[in-house]
Amino acid sequence: MNNWALDNGSCSFIPAAFCVIVTMILADLVAKSYGTKRSRTIRDLKAPQWSQYLMSSAQFHATVHCILISDSVSVQIAALTVVQLSAFGMTMRRKGFISQKEGVFLYALVLVVGMVVIFDDLKRRSIFNLALFVGNLTAVLRMYFGMNKYIMWVGVIVILFCLQKKEMLSDDAFSRTLPLLNVSGWFLLVGSCYWKCIRRQ
Repeated sequence: MNNWALDNGSCSFIPAAFCVIVTMILADLVAKSYGTKRSRTIRDLKAPQWSQYLMSSAQFHATVHCILISDSVSVQIAALTVVQLSAFGMTMRRKGFISQKEGVFLYALVLVVGMVVIFDDLKRRSIFNLALFVGNLTAVLRMYFGMNKYIMWVGVIVILFCLQKKEMLSDDAFSRTLPLLNVSGWFLLVGSCYWKCIRRQ
């Protein structure tokens, strides 16, 4: 018996959301123990600022998908592949086996492959538009406005949980608004990228 199953048969976001928050806390504690105040995984790439901005946004989409957890093994394998190949590419770059440009290309490629698998899973579960809107919104709130990540993610988790609890995710009227929200989310992301990375230069 699933103790986290809701009345409508779907699985609660709470266990996955708990894992996401705990992972953030542990990552911050480890970084602090090494004296590192900010993660520079993408900032250290010698790539145009706009491409760094968009690559960083993919990480927010991945986090949203971790909250909207899937029981599909292919999705879990895809996520693991992205992490491992990214780490492998960075190791190859540090040891001088590949150039900086090749390292950026490899990193972008594995992100795209991972996102394709994730997007396919979201479409099959009919939460594609919602997930993309939330992913883009969190990226803008964090990267452009500098919102505290814990406040932001806890807020997202509470909102998603309320939507799920009230069964709005399967409501036809609510679902019809989601494509518009998705498009507006992309406008927000691209607009903030242009303003921060291109216009201000």
